[in-house]
Amino acid sequence: MDEPFLSIPQAQAELGGISRANAYNLINRGDLELVKLGRKSLITGRSINRLKNKLLEQIAA
Repeated sequence: MDEPFLSIPQAQAELGGISRANAYNLINRGDLELVKLGRKSLITGRSINRLKNKLLEQIAA
């Protein structure tokens, strides 16, 4: 992931088209990092990469 920040719909798409509710569940659990810039909510690309790696490790185990 090259983008430092993604909108919530972009993050949903990046994670395979998950629902908005699922995205917010991941934020509330601390799996995705939410950053507020004014009224805009953005997800860090770093946290998406971290979540993807965590899921790949679970699959490989």
